[in-house]
This record gives sequence, C-alpha cells and structure tokens, in this order.
Amino acid sequence: MDSFALGSIVVSTKGHDKGNLYVVVGLNQKTVAVCDGKTKFLKKPKQKNISHLTQTNILDDEIATKLVKGLKINDQMIYHAIVKAKKIIKEELYG
Repeated sequence: MDSFALGSIVVSTKGHDKGNLYVVVGLNQKTVAVCDGKTKFLKKPKQKNISHLTQTNILDDEIATKLVKGLKINDQMIYHAIVKAKKIIKEELYG
C-alpha cells in the first residue's frame, strides 16, 4: 500500500502508544484519524502524524466499505478488526 486507506490497520511507531494497532477512520493531509475501539473511540479518534505510523498489509473490507459509503460503524467493529489483525500478524510471525 502506497498511501493510507480507510479501514486499514496501522501500527504506531512513535509516542507513548508505540506498538499499538489502530484502524484508520479518517484521512487528512499530514495526519490520519485512528481508533482502536478500546481506548480511542470513534467519538474522538486519535490524530496521528503519518510519519509516526507504519502500514500493515491488512485491510478490514467491511469497515472500509462502510466508511467510503458514509455508513455508520461502531467501536465494537473496530475492536474486533484489531483482534483479527493481531491473530493474522501472530500467525505470520510464528506460523
């Protein structure tokens, strides 16, 4: 992925939240809005500088489709997408 996409899973590489996974829920010029459904909610997403994030190759299709179409998503969907992403990453690392 060359640029960030709505619904993609990213990893924070800087700050006190270094290593945390987030779902991209909004895009700006130099920042992206991210949520994890547990500490950062859709009501007030965290704004992260693009240079402080690393993309994964994981995209939650359901969340991406709903965000693009302007449909509602909830924090539970975000949380479950991150849980699934953690399982995928763990399988990739440890087989």
